[in-house]
Amino acid sequence: MDITRLLKDYPTESATAIATVFALLGWVGRNIFQIFIENRRYSKELKTFFWKEKLNAAKKASEFYLENLNFLNLVRHQFEMYELGKANQNEFFENIEKEVKFYSEKLKAFPHFEHHHINIFYDFNENRAMEINKNTFEINQKIFELIPQELDSK
Repeated sequence: MDITRLLKDYPTESATAIATVFALLGWVGRNIFQIFIENRRYSKELKTFFWKEKLNAAKKASEFYLENLNFLNLVRHQFEMYELGKANQNEFFENIEKEVKFYSEKLKAFPHFEHHHINIFYDFNENRAMEINKNTFEINQKIFELIPQELDSK
């Protein structure tokens, strides 16, 4: 059947059918475009959220590790004072004990204790972490050896 003849014989029905087809095509095209835009927007929002979460985790972790670093610097300073002879053994032990007590309480009550989830976002060198733990353990052993024992006083 010829389309022009159909249009001549049934003009209102043909016009309605053509309008319906083009309206349907327009509606489908608009919805596909909307789905595409929504997916792009969702992806962008997800990336923004992820980036903000990374920043918050890094901030919290850096605050926590800064407090640990402050503690270690104070302990190092006490050792330097002891080695230079500016503090005797009793003062040295009292100062170390005060600092350990102060910072242990401060770090236990740290407001951002959920800092650990930074590991989700960043890969840390585990070998370096183990090396630091080993060095810390050795320093603790040396501190323990400096503490006067009961047998030493006799």
